[in-house]
Amino acid sequence: MVSRTLPVLAGLLTALAMVGARAEVDMPSLTDRLADLQTFEQGFLAVDQSFSASARDDARRRFEKLKGNAEAMSEAEFDLAIAEIAALTDNAHSKFYAAHWAAKFDRLGVRFYIADDGIFVADALPHYENLIGRNVTAIAGHTLTELRATWDRYENGTEGQRDQTLYFFVESPAVMHAAGLAASAEALVLTFANGERVRVQASADWEPPEGIWSIVPQAREIELSRAGRIKGTPLYLQEPESFYRVVGLAELDAVYLQFRANVDFNREIDLREATRKTLNELRQQKPQYVIVDQRFNLGGDLNTTRDLMQGLAEVVGATGRVFVITSGRTFSAGISSVGYLKQSGRERVTIVGRPLGDHLEFWAEGRPIELAQSGAHVGVATERHNYVTGCPESDCHDSIRRHPIKVRTLAPDFQPAVLYADVVSGRDPDLEYIEAQIRAAKAGQAGTALAN
Repeated sequence: MVSRTLPVLAGLLTALAMVGARAEVDMPSLTDRLADLQTFEQGFLAVDQSFSASARDDARRRFEKLKGNAEAMSEAEFDLAIAEIAALTDNAHSKFYAAHWAAKFDRLGVRFYIADDGIFVADALPHYENLIGRNVTAIAGHTLTELRATWDRYENGTEGQRDQTLYFFVESPAVMHAAGLAASAEALVLTFANGERVRVQASADWEPPEGIWSIVPQAREIELSRAGRIKGTPLYLQEPESFYRVVGLAELDAVYLQFRANVDFNREIDLREATRKTLNELRQQKPQYVIVDQRFNLGGDLNTTRDLMQGLAEVVGATGRVFVITSGRTFSAGISSVGYLKQSGRERVTIVGRPLGDHLEFWAEGRPIELAQSGAHVGVATERHNYVTGCPESDCHDSIRRHPIKVRTLAPDFQPAVLYADVVSGRDPDLEYIEAQIRAAKAGQAGTALAN
């Protein structure tokens, strides 16, 4: 989110972008483990404000038990224990960053995609390419519903947000084994819709994530597109390195704005200035429709886009409309952006897609800590955000107190089905729905004009 001077999450994630993949190390000594536990206790348990009183007591009890068991734990078991304690906050910013497992442990020879019609093998190393496109009904004998229920012990946020990191859990035999879900730490058995069962080995052949993506998850759709597993290049997957895009859609009298973060990790643009420039240009162009794609916006500095979000309803005027695309990946300052837009545009704003990655009341603003031996980062939250009340509470984040968000809901107005076949064929059901709505509205306007 943001601080009063330096944007905390934005600044932190920019710094984390310099972090490379971490090589696996030998089993740690007790001294190393205790050092990590001391960092976790002082930097997380003593600082994070999102715990309820009972949850904090539970976390303390589990932490004391962990100190007694830490020496005998595997790396994956230790990481899971830390994740489970952090998850007691029930706050999505207070979390163990599971993305680093992709560099720390060998990964399953396949990658999955979770769609509305189930979980599918969407990418694979050469030996397993024959499995691509197949519907997986169980991983290590556990259905997607069961795997989600287990992951809920270790990860916070809405289901859509948890699904962003579920991939790292189910694609790591070492972690699945540590969680008691798999018999082997080197392979997992996949069950397919036709009942066939295939044992898939872990491999070190995948390229490890780099930079910021070694800490937070890259959008799985972007990964699949880069791997050539999605046909063509639909609009939402174009220019994958850009965190902010503006595309004119002249035939629809519309402009498409895409945010993949509320900060430019590539440091190529000043996002605050870029969005101010966009708002000025849109005021001159006066498009009837604006499409704001926030489905990949993982957060950053909420102040950078506030003016734009609050000005778009004015741009489209009384007869225009703003469409917003959201998903479980829409998080932190991404949620704030949707909140400012809906608050200012009200009935002229239509939300399309999937529920946001967090609730309308959450805690944020802390600087994540790093456990030196584990290599893991743990998010810390110190200030309240409440987009239902407008956040008048004394512990609310200063920017939100000065520029409050008060909305009844940010739930999608429409949720088009997104099937696996849609994604890999290059279709975008969310954008297609919006385009159909715009064309229908324009046809209606044309019909009215002819009648008159």
